[in-house]
Amino acid sequence: MAYRSLYKSEHLTDRERKNIILLDVIRRNGPIAKTDISRITQFNIVTVSNYVEHYIDQKLVVEKGLDISSGGRRPELVELNSDWGSLVGVEIGPTHIMAIVSNLSPTILHKEKIRRPEGHMEVVIAEAVKLVRKAVEESKVPLEKIKGIGLGLSGVIDRGAGTIRDTDTLRGKTVGNFATAKGALEKEFRVPVSVGNDASLAALAEKKLSLRIDDENVLYFYSDVGSGIIANNDLFWGSSWSAGEIQLNLDKLDGLDLGAWVKQTDFLRSEGLDLGMVRRAREKLKAGGHSKFPDLSEKNIDKIDVGMIFDAAKRGDDFATGIVEEAATRFGLKVAYLTNFFNPEVVVLGGGIERGGEIMLNHVRRVVKQLVMEETAGAAKIILSRLGEDAVCYGAVCLVTQELFAEV
Repeated sequence: MAYRSLYKSEHLTDRERKNIILLDVIRRNGPIAKTDISRITQFNIVTVSNYVEHYIDQKLVVEKGLDISSGGRRPELVELNSDWGSLVGVEIGPTHIMAIVSNLSPTILHKEKIRRPEGHMEVVIAEAVKLVRKAVEESKVPLEKIKGIGLGLSGVIDRGAGTIRDTDTLRGKTVGNFATAKGALEKEFRVPVSVGNDASLAALAEKKLSLRIDDENVLYFYSDVGSGIIANNDLFWGSSWSAGEIQLNLDKLDGLDLGAWVKQTDFLRSEGLDLGMVRRAREKLKAGGHSKFPDLSEKNIDKIDVGMIFDAAKRGDDFATGIVEEAATRFGLKVAYLTNFFNPEVVVLGGGIERGGEIMLNHVRRVVKQLVMEETAGAAKIILSRLGEDAVCYGAVCLVTQELFAEV
């Protein structure tokens, strides 16, 4: 079974690994009998019973009546105690900062979202800390019930240095210290704080909350700015937590004699969160293109955003549909290459492009089917993110939940 291969990291003890697996099975499947937990995990029933009794003593798991008997004594059912404590998930994204307060299920109890401020990463991190304070206050959850905080960051993480580097050239590629944010949050709320890359945490959330446990290898695309990797049922961070970056640094081509074509190749650079759709729409409108929707006109050109383009395409506008199809085809090249490379069961398209719906999805699927090895394409299921804009915050909650479970 897939659960047997979970969490083989060297830093986990056998007990910590069992805690994570058993509590995750109870969370996913509760109310559930101990015999079913044993069957799913392939841990013997004595081990399962001992662990579950400990969880009940800790009030992390509660008994929930009796199951239907197939003969003999009716088995007791158990489920996760969602009200055992509350968790905070935070995203510092490319365009916004968001914080959620959730229970253990996790179900969102309260959400706050603000536009990402301009400026240095340290300024952005400081605003994120303020937003967490506000989210907790507005949620009305008592401070003593907050058990942990997860923080998802957009940018390249260096675990050893404790830094996060903003990769947006328009903001100046500044470097901030995520260890500062972690320390400030731990000092104020007196709970553990876990940190990870935003796309990696979104992948973790999709794996934990929306996919089957048997989907062991998953690629999550945070639009065109990063990816998250689930390999053999576990989150792959890389050696410095920066795995999943899907663009090359094209500012340092001196001496390579690669030619101007490199900078013009979409596959090697990021087209941005909107896959370059807003830029192309504006260019085509200036060149005489026409949409039947007033929002997509040269008179309104500075106000055009990707949401307008998606909306018009879904309503059958040929101009907008062409923009989305072109972007999806270009993006599909990157998806196809990495699908061929990683051979995943599932590829999740997120980071905002899921709002493009079937038009976006079908064109990416077409490119992958046409360009990828037949065996790989046949194994890969390409879907839109089911968690949408909440994926990173959910992933941050999942990360800190996993660490709390390990220590029970």
